[in-house]
Amino acid sequence: MQPKGSSLASPRRRRPQKWRASTIRCLLLATTLFTLVLWVTLAIFGLDSGNENDIIPDDTASSAISNNKSKQQPQYAVHTIPSPKATIAYAVSLTSCGVTTNRHDNIQNGGHSSDPSFHEGAAVLKHSIHLSSIRNYHQSKSLFDYEMIAFVHPNAESCSNVFKDLGYTIQIRETPFNVTDIKEKFLREHIVKSGCCGEKEYLKLYAYALLDYPIVIHLDLDSLVLKPMDDLFLAMLDDGVSTTEVAEARSRIPVMFNNPLPEKTVDAYFTKDYNMINPGHKHVGVQGGFLIVKPNMDAFHEYVDIVIQGRFFQGSGWEGKGYGGYFGAQQIQGICSFYYDYRHPNTGVELNRCYYNAMADAPRPSSGKNAGKCRDGRDDCQDCRDTPIEQVKSVHFTLCLKPWKCPTARDICAKFHQEWFRIRDDLERKESLQVGREYKKPGGKHMPEVFHGYCKGSGERGYIPIGRHVNELLW
Repeated sequence: MQPKGSSLASPRRRRPQKWRASTIRCLLLATTLFTLVLWVTLAIFGLDSGNENDIIPDDTASSAISNNKSKQQPQYAVHTIPSPKATIAYAVSLTSCGVTTNRHDNIQNGGHSSDPSFHEGAAVLKHSIHLSSIRNYHQSKSLFDYEMIAFVHPNAESCSNVFKDLGYTIQIRETPFNVTDIKEKFLREHIVKSGCCGEKEYLKLYAYALLDYPIVIHLDLDSLVLKPMDDLFLAMLDDGVSTTEVAEARSRIPVMFNNPLPEKTVDAYFTKDYNMINPGHKHVGVQGGFLIVKPNMDAFHEYVDIVIQGRFFQGSGWEGKGYGGYFGAQQIQGICSFYYDYRHPNTGVELNRCYYNAMADAPRPSSGKNAGKCRDGRDDCQDCRDTPIEQVKSVHFTLCLKPWKCPTARDICAKFHQEWFRIRDDLERKESLQVGREYKKPGGKHMPEVFHGYCKGSGERGYIPIGRHVNELLW
C-alpha cells in the first residue's frame, strides 16, 4: 500500500519534464525565425553593395527642427557603400545679423546675408548637399562626403548659433585685410560701400585657407544643390582617382563656349554673370555666389596683396585691365575674374551657367539699344530658361527671388522653387522620423503644387517657417 499522498508525487515530477520540452521547442523555433530574418535582411542590404562596408553617419536633419537645440547623436544609415573619395568642404559666409533687406542698409551692417530668413536657406541648402552626397548613396550614387563650414564675421557672431545647431562648423573671421592699409585712395574709399557687402564679402577668400580639404565650394545661402557634382571633383583631384575616372569625368563637364579644360590641372570652377554687363563687354565678372577652389595659401596671400596694392581704377578696373564697370567689380566678382583670366590663365574653368549656379537669366536684353543681342557677345546664345530641370546641377535664387518670399513665378523659376520646397519637405519629414514625432502636413493653400503647403499666400508674410506648422518655434 502506497504511503498517503504518494499519488500526488508522480505528477509533480512529470510536469517539469513537459515544461522543459516545450521550452526547447520554442527556442528552436525562435532561433530558426531569427536566422531567416537575418539572412533576408542581409540579402536586401546587399543589393546596394559597393567596394567596402563603411557605415556613414546620416545626420540628415542635423537637429534643424529641434526645439531645445540639443545635440543629437548621429543616426546611421545601414547601407553598404564604397569609401568616400574625399570630403568636400561646403562653405558659406555670414557678414552681419541685420534685420533689413535694404541693400544700402545691409552694406553698412555687413551684407545680404543679413536677410532675416537666412536660416531657412542655411537649413535647406545643407539638406540639399546631404541628399547629393555619399551619405545618401542609395539614391545619389555620389562618391564624396561633405562638411559644412560657416565663415562668420565678428559682427555676426551673436546670430551664428543657428549654423552650429544645423551642423555647420563656425569659424569667426575678420576681413582678411585692413581697409586702412589699402594704398590707393579710390579703392580704399569705395570698397566699403560697393557691391552687396562692402569689404566683408572678402570673407569668401577663406575658402582658399581650408587646407584640410582637397576641394572647397563656397555658396551663397540662397543656393540649392540638386545633383551630385562628382564630375567636377574627379577632374580636380590630384590623388585617389584613376586616369580613366578623370578622363570620363572631364568629358561630361559642360564648359562655357565649349572651351577645353586645362590640360594639367583645374584649380577652380566658377560661372560668370552676364546680366551685369552690356553685350560686348570684354571681361565679365565671376558670379560671386558659386566658387569651387583648391585650397592654396599662396593664392590667398596673392588676393590680399592685390587688394592692399589698391590698383583698381574707376572705369578700367583692376590694374587698368578692364576688369571693372559692373556690380561687385571691387569685390569677389571682379577680383576672381582678374585672378583667373589675367593673373593665372588656363587654371580656372568657366562652367556653363545653364547647369551650374543656374539663375534662369535671359540671354538677351529685351529693351534698349542692345535689345536682342547676346549678352555673352556671341551671335547665337543658349537660353538657360529652356534647360530641363533634370539637367540642372545647382540653383541660385537671384532673379527667381528667394523661396521664403513665396514668389508667384512661372516656367523654370517655378520649377526651381518647387525643388527648394520639395527638399525642405523632405527635411521636415526626416526630422519628424528622427525625433519620433508624427509628421504633420502643412496647411498652406497658396500654389501647393509649387510650395508643398508651406505658403499661405504670396509674399514673405505668407511663408510658414521651418517647424512653425507643428507649433515649434525653431529660432
